[in-house]
Amino acid sequence: MDIGFIGIGQMGKHMSRRILEAGYNLTVHDLKKEAATPLLERGARWGDTPGDVAKSCRVVISSLPTPQDVEQVVYGTNGLKSGWKAGDIYIDMSTGSPSTIRRIAEDAKTMEVAVLDAPVSGGTKGAEAGTLAIMVGGDSASLERVRKVLETMGQRIFPVGSVGCGNIAKLVNNLISLACNSISAEGFMLGARAGINPEVLLDIIKVSTGNNWCAQQYPDTVFKGNFEPGFKVGLAYKDISLALAFGEEYGVPLPVGAAVQKDLQDTIAAGFEDKGVDAVILPLEDTVGVKVRLPE
Repeated sequence: MDIGFIGIGQMGKHMSRRILEAGYNLTVHDLKKEAATPLLERGARWGDTPGDVAKSCRVVISSLPTPQDVEQVVYGTNGLKSGWKAGDIYIDMSTGSPSTIRRIAEDAKTMEVAVLDAPVSGGTKGAEAGTLAIMVGGDSASLERVRKVLETMGQRIFPVGSVGCGNIAKLVNNLISLACNSISAEGFMLGARAGINPEVLLDIIKVSTGNNWCAQQYPDTVFKGNFEPGFKVGLAYKDISLALAFGEEYGVPLPVGAAVQKDLQDTIAAGFEDKGVDAVILPLEDTVGVKVRLPE
C-alpha cells in the first residue's frame, strides 16, 4: 500500500518513520524539505505538494500544528483536494478543531473520499516507540482498511464515534492534562519554597491521590532544568483554546480551563513559547525566587 505523510515535525518524523520501517511505500511532504532528509535517505519518496502526494497514494496522513495548517493542506493551491480520487482515505492525526475536520469530511464525501480524524496521545516518546494512543473518529469500514497502518504508530486504537469525535476526545484529554501540568507546577513550587526536597515530594505524590502523568515527567524535565520540547507551550495554548471554544459551543463552562489558558498565555509572554510545556513553572520560579531543581 502506498502511504502519504504530510508534516514531518516533532511527532510526524517519528510516526512516518514507523510506517516506513513497517515496509509501506511512503511519500512525504513538509514545508521544509530538509525535515524529511532522514526519511528520504531510507527510501521514502518526496512529493512536491500535498496534491502530488494525494495523486500517488490511496491513503494520506497529516500531522500538523494548527487547524489552519490542515485547511491549507487540504484546500490550498495544489492541496490534497486537487489530487483526491474516489476511494481514497485521508487521516488527519493533528490535534485540531472538530468543526474544521467535519467540514473537510463533508467536502471529501462529494468526491467519494473518506476522512478520519485520529489525534494521538503519548508525546514524542510514544511516537518514537510506536506506543501512541490513537483516538479515531469516522466510519468503521474506513478504520478497518487502515488499522494496520495505524498500528505501526500505536497499538491502542480507540474508535470514538463519527468524524470529529477523535478531536473531541483529544481536547478533553488535553484539558485535563494541562490542568494537571499547571497545578503540579504550583504544588512543587509551594513545596520547594517551604523547604521540602522535590524528589521526596514526588515520591509521596506518586503513591498518593495527587499522582498524575505531568508530575511523573519532572525527574527528566523540571528537576534537571530541561525544558526542551516535546510538547511546546505554544501548541498547548492552541489546544486549551480549542477546548475552551468547544466548551462555549456546547454551553459547558470551563473555569479551570480558562485559568490554565491564562497560565500558558503568561508563559508565552515570558518568552517560553517554544519550550516544553513543563516550562509553565519558569515564570513562577522567577516570581518566587526559588528553582525546583535537584543538586547536580
